[in-house]
Amino acid sequence: PAIRLKKMTEAAAAMETKKDTFSNLNEPNSTLYISNIDWKIKKAILRRSLHTLFSRHGKILEIVTLRNEGLRGQAWVIYSHIAAATAALRAEQGFTFFGKDLRIDYAREKSDRVAKLDGTFVPKDRRLKREREGAINANADSNRVKLSPKDGENKMDTPLRSSGSAAPLINASPQAEGGATASSINEGSLPLLSDPEQEKEVPSNILFAGSLPKDCNEMMLAMLFRQYAGYKEVRVPRQGLAFIEFDDEPHATAAFKALNGFKLTASENLDLKYGKTA
Repeated sequence: PAIRLKKMTEAAAAMETKKDTFSNLNEPNSTLYISNIDWKIKKAILRRSLHTLFSRHGKILEIVTLRNEGLRGQAWVIYSHIAAATAALRAEQGFTFFGKDLRIDYAREKSDRVAKLDGTFVPKDRRLKREREGAINANADSNRVKLSPKDGENKMDTPLRSSGSAAPLINASPQAEGGATASSINEGSLPLLSDPEQEKEVPSNILFAGSLPKDCNEMMLAMLFRQYAGYKEVRVPRQGLAFIEFDDEPHATAAFKALNGFKLTASENLDLKYGKTA
C-alpha cells in the first residue's frame, strides 16, 4: 500500500507539472517557438530533423533557424493552422532532441507569412510605430493624475511620464539561410503508392531504407517511425542505408504504407522495402 500510494503521489505531481507547463503558455497561434536546442547541431541537419519531427502534425509553411549571436539554440516552426501547432506542442513538449529536452511555446506574435495569408499583415516599421503609440497612450491614460486648481488656473490633467516605447518582439518570419525552405520540403509530402515491384515483395517485420541523404541519421529516422505502433529500433550499418524493426509484420506494413515515398528533402523521397528475416 505504501508503494502504491507513493506511485499515485508521483503521478499526481507529474500531472500538476504538465498542467502548469501548458497553463503558462503564450496566446495560441500557428507559429511555435522552440528552445533548449543543442546549438552545435549543423543548420541543415537541424532543419531537416525539426521537419521530420513536426511535419506529422500538419502542414508546415516554414522552419526558421538562426545562427546569430543570442538566437542559437532556438527555432520557429510555422504551421498553416493553429490546430496543427497545438497538436505538435502537446505531443512534442519535452521530447529529447539530440540529448536535450525541447521547450515549446506559442510564438509571441503571428508570423508575417501567416498574416499575409489571412490578410492581417502590416509592414514591420508601421507595426512597431503603432505598438509604440499604443503603449504610450495606454500608459498616459492609466497614469493620469488630477491637480487641484491653483491661482485661478483651470483644472488640468498632467500625465505621468510614459514608460517609453514597446520592445519589439522577435519575428518568426525571416527566410532561413541556405537549403530548401520548409514549405518546399513539405509540399507533396503525402506518401506515394507502392509500385508493382514492391507489391511482389514478401512482407516482414523489418523495413529497409536505401539511398538516404548523407545527413539523414539514426535519430531522424527514429523520430519518423516511433509514432507507429510496434516500433522497436533503427539500425544504420553504413551511410545511406538503414533497417527499421517492428515487433511484427502488420505493424511494419502499417508504417510502410504511411511513410513509403515520404519527402525527406525537396528532391529525395524515403524509399522503403521489406527486409529479409532469418
